[in-house]
Amino acid sequence: MNDAPADLLTVDQALAVLDEAPVRPRVMRVKLQDAEGFRLAAPVVADRDYPPFDKSLMDGYAVRSVDLQAAPTELNVVGEIAAGQSASVSLQPGQAMAIMTGAPMPDGADSVVPVEDSDSAGPNRVRLLATAQAGRFIARRGSDCAAGSVLLEKGTKLEAAQLAVAASIGAAEVDVFARPCVAVLSTGDELVPIDQTPGPAQIRNSNNIMLVALLRRLGCDVTDLGSVNDDPKLIRQSIEKGLQSDILFVSGGMSMGQYDFVPKILIDLGVDLKITKLRIKPGKPFIFGVKGQGARGEGQVYSPLAPCPSPLAPAFVFGLPGNPVSSFVCTLRLCSRLIARMSGWANLDRWISAKLSAPLETNGPREFYQPAVFDGSIVQPLKWKGSADIYTLAMANALIVRPENAPARPAGAEVKILEIPS
Repeated sequence: MNDAPADLLTVDQALAVLDEAPVRPRVMRVKLQDAEGFRLAAPVVADRDYPPFDKSLMDGYAVRSVDLQAAPTELNVVGEIAAGQSASVSLQPGQAMAIMTGAPMPDGADSVVPVEDSDSAGPNRVRLLATAQAGRFIARRGSDCAAGSVLLEKGTKLEAAQLAVAASIGAAEVDVFARPCVAVLSTGDELVPIDQTPGPAQIRNSNNIMLVALLRRLGCDVTDLGSVNDDPKLIRQSIEKGLQSDILFVSGGMSMGQYDFVPKILIDLGVDLKITKLRIKPGKPFIFGVKGQGARGEGQVYSPLAPCPSPLAPAFVFGLPGNPVSSFVCTLRLCSRLIARMSGWANLDRWISAKLSAPLETNGPREFYQPAVFDGSIVQPLKWKGSADIYTLAMANALIVRPENAPARPAGAEVKILEIPS
């Protein structure tokens, strides 16, 4: 049976369904050195002013600007301040103090003369070759941030610079959102493991390794359940195992054919199918289901040494088409929405506009995602060979998004693209 496009959900309608799913991310406390790649579950707040004192931005001499209204000027050198030290005396008229970058300014000084603008004038004397202005080459206390100010917002991804910020305020441990625990399963008699030789009517299972890699890139902890033949009993057993995860991804067996068992098995297991088919190309036979009630993860805190604890209800299921490009597109465009919420951040669509390097034909009645190569301003459409063409997908770093029934576009026209995460 063929579904008329008008009977299928649009992509926007499907996204609205996904956004209504009851999700509350789990939270765990980790050492800062183990927090890379996670998102903060609570803001990081400055424990004191930064810098915590007026500090020198140059190697040179701390001076009173009133003493250097003309140049050159000779002053008595009454000490030296290295980074990590403080002056024991205040600066008096006619005096200078050698100072290093990052060292606190001595009381009485209001300017720094760089060392390159100085000469020795004898023992404990310096000739300064430039005039001084109050505040020059000084970072004032609290000029970076004041005590109590939020430095990293909740939901911030902890990467190199963000980790440095957290370290600077002494956040030895941080609360982060746990990665969603997902399982990946493929179905079909035609599939064999990648290390086996397929029979005349078989293919190697490329979906699992592709989805595992993509889901890890999207921030998940992934369990690969392999593939299972088109046997309802075996499929049910594998799905029951996968439902112990936060999200189960099942590819293949989603249509209306004689061997498409997955939708009925999901229903028999108590999964409420919220989405069954979409106006999307590739990827029409797409399923989203929810098993159980409540907000998953509510109140649950666990150790990062046990990345996939026993989940709380509900569990989520994505049924993906068996063709790999369809599975890839649906995961990137749709499933990532729920993954983002379970990871503690809002996956706001980040569309990019680019100019076409070649014309595009009129689009059909389904929203179309075409593999393409984007170089920063120009996007080159790749020849569409169908939803099984992983070879073209492997050359792409972006997807051109064509609205339903979009008119033909000439070379040079602007189109909307979705970058493929790298």
